[in-house]
Amino acid sequence: MNRWAPERVLVAIKPWQRGLPLESQHASQLADALGARLMITSAVFDARVAGGAGRGDAAAPASRARLMEAEHVELEKLAQSLRAWGTTVSTRVVWGAPAYQGVLDVAHEWRADLLVVGAHEQGMRVGTRLTDTDWQLMRLAPCPLLLVKDPVFTGYRTVLAAVDPAHPEPARAGIDRFVLDVARTLSDACESELRVVHALPDPARLPPSPVEIAPGVYCDADAIEELHRRAVDDLLALHGVPPEQADLAQGTPADVIARTVADRRAELVVLGALRRGQLEQALIGSTAEAVAADVPCDVLLVPAPQVASEVAEEPPDATDTARTAKPRRRGASSAARGRRPAAR
Repeated sequence: MNRWAPERVLVAIKPWQRGLPLESQHASQLADALGARLMITSAVFDARVAGGAGRGDAAAPASRARLMEAEHVELEKLAQSLRAWGTTVSTRVVWGAPAYQGVLDVAHEWRADLLVVGAHEQGMRVGTRLTDTDWQLMRLAPCPLLLVKDPVFTGYRTVLAAVDPAHPEPARAGIDRFVLDVARTLSDACESELRVVHALPDPARLPPSPVEIAPGVYCDADAIEELHRRAVDDLLALHGVPPEQADLAQGTPADVIARTVADRRAELVVLGALRRGQLEQALIGSTAEAVAADVPCDVLLVPAPQVASEVAEEPPDATDTARTAKPRRRGASSAARGRRPAAR
C-alpha cells in the first residue's frame, strides 16, 4: 500500500498580515518534519483598482502592481525568517476576489499535497464558527486541508483519526483508508500517539426488533454493533494499527469525536470530507462541518482519494516564479517539536 508522502505544503495567509501568523508556524514545522517544500501564498485585491481597470484607467495596472509588490515584500520577510531555520520556502502573490479562489488556483497549479490555513474568527457564517473562506476551502480544496486553531504549536502529541468503515456509501471506504494513511504519516513525522475513533450506532435510534436485511436473514442491535466493530478491526489490520489504539463509543459521530478529542487531549483530528456530487456546492458532510466548527484543536479534512490523485497528475505550473531557498534534508522530525519562535 502506497503511503501518503506530501512533498508540497501550501500555507495561505491573509493579506497584509504582520508578524508570524500561526498557520505559517504550523505549516513550516510540518513541512520540516515531512521533508516537504513550503510555499506561502496570499491573495490581494482592491475593488477600486479593479474597477478602474474595467473603466480603462491607465494608472490601474501600476496600482495593482504596487499592491502586489508590497504584499510580496511582506511575504518575503516572513519567508526569510523561516529560511533562517532551514526551511525551504517560496512565495506567491495572486490577484483577485474572492480570496479562496486565488488560494485554490495556486493549490492546483503548484500541485499542493497539503493546504494549511488559519481558522478565521471574523465574518463567520450563520450557525457556525467558520467564515465563508473556511467553508469554501473545506468543500473545494483539492488536497487535505489543515484548519489551524491552536495559537501555540510544539508538535502534535496525539493525532486522532475519525473513521466510519461501516458507512453504507461506497465512496466512504476509500476516504477512511486515506484518512488513516494521512493520520499515520503525520503521527510518524511528529512522533505522535495515533488514536482511531469510530461512533457506534446509538441503540435508541435502532429498530426495537430485528430487521430483515435479506430473505430469511435478520439483524438486531447487537449484530449491527458487531458489524461496526468488525469493520473497524479490518481497517486497523489493513494499516497495521493495533486494536488497542481504537476508541469506540455510542452516539452521533460529531459528539463521539468531540468527546474523544477532550478525553484523549488530542491536538489534531483527521476526518474525511464526503462530497456528494452536485450537492457538494452546499454539503461537505454534516459530521465534518460540525467537527471543524466546534472542536478546539486543529482539524485536517481529507477529500476522497481520487480528488487528490487528479490534482497530483496535473503538470506543475511552468510560469511559477516563486523564490526558493537551499534544499533541506528529509525527515527532520525533531523540527515539529517546537524549535521555532512562538507566533506573535
